[in-house]
Amino acid sequence: MKNIGIISNNEKQEAMEIAREVYDYLIKKDRGIRVFLVETDKMPEVFGLPSVSEKEFSSKSDVIISIGGDGTFLRASKYSFLKEIPIMGINVGNLGFLTVVETCNMYEALDRLLKNKYEIEKRILLEGRFFKKRKVIENKELPYLALNEFAITRSMLGKIIRFEIIVNKISIKKFAADGIIISTPTGSTAYSLSAGGPIVEPKSEVIIITPICPHTLLSRSIILSPDNELEILVSSRNETDSIGVDGKTERVSIKPDHTFKVKKSKSKLKLITFNKDTFFKVFKEKFIERI
Repeated sequence: MKNIGIISNNEKQEAMEIAREVYDYLIKKDRGIRVFLVETDKMPEVFGLPSVSEKEFSSKSDVIISIGGDGTFLRASKYSFLKEIPIMGINVGNLGFLTVVETCNMYEALDRLLKNKYEIEKRILLEGRFFKKRKVIENKELPYLALNEFAITRSMLGKIIRFEIIVNKISIKKFAADGIIISTPTGSTAYSLSAGGPIVEPKSEVIIITPICPHTLLSRSIILSPDNELEILVSSRNETDSIGVDGKTERVSIKPDHTFKVKKSKSKLKLITFNKDTFFKVFKEKFIERI
């Protein structure tokens, strides 16, 4: 391991200071390691450190370290998807389901990382795109790969949206709601959970569909095998609605002949971990013990 990329929370001074500590620790002369910072982050500007373009960052990094909360991890993960670059998260946030290393243990974790004494936990990614008459509708501003979820939602003053879930060409559910979340197991503890979705062990390979504020008394999440062919027909009377991908939201104009198709990606996220029971430990600490 010779090239390590660092992404830090742009809003927290503490996270940027810890990122600087990690940077200094890694570039010690005897290590022979190059550290890359991306030019879109604030950290290199704040400390006057060299940075590279996003393209160079993702092409040259052998591993990526995220320093912040789960939001920072999600942003950092976008650089890892296509090459499946392993990624480690140092937690300077609250829940920390993805950022498995606490700051009190970060030097130990860094040493183990450099000695290749870690495990890789593979997480499913979803691909999602809008189609019109079988032709994909390109949106360069919107990622098409999701680690957590895709979420289609109405605008603040917009009318409710009607959805139809089609699995393997069979219509299995129709409902009206404020929106819909199509989630991975990794995202089951994020937006999906807030909307009443189930908690799913993140190493599982399933797709979770959860309505947002459905206008019905009988509406539950649906859990599907990712090998199914999934289509969401969206019928909206709003001029614009929103689609979010792992927290990044864009306005979209959804027409009656538009279909949102979701499938399991061939790529996976490679999460660096040092304990195979990390998820259950965090779940106990953050949810059970806080009740």
